[in-house]
Amino acid sequence: MDEPDFGVLLAIANATFVDGLQTHMRDSGYAGFSTRTGFVLRVLGTDALSLRKVADLLEVSSPAALKVVDAMVRDGYVERVAAPGDRRVRAIRATALGHAALADARRFHADFEESLGSRATALRRGLTVIAQRASPAIPRVLREP
Repeated sequence: MDEPDFGVLLAIANATFVDGLQTHMRDSGYAGFSTRTGFVLRVLGTDALSLRKVADLLEVSSPAALKVVDAMVRDGYVERVAAPGDRRVRAIRATALGHAALADARRFHADFEESLGSRATALRRGLTVIAQRASPAIPRVLREP
């Protein structure tokens, strides 16, 4: 059998990482946590943002953001609060559970990278070169440091 194509290797590596992260998060008690959950929590940080702002930062439609946010509210990762400066507008803010889940996901990221040992540095450099060509399908807020 021929050696796998580069793109196939990237797809396998991504699927392996994502499956491991999802298993870890589920086993750690973070039901419903997904890549999209992590993206929203990263965008929110410690801020309370309008749904429109979250959608804009993630470069998705408001209905798409609403679908993710509704699931996150149901799972307890975010809550709806009065927007700072305008109590008539509702904003989304990460809960303590959301902050804890994101911190746990980040620990998984670091542990996964550390498990690669001495190869991690070279792999990170290579992935960084690829990421600099980032697809517009990846929101700018996640592409830029």
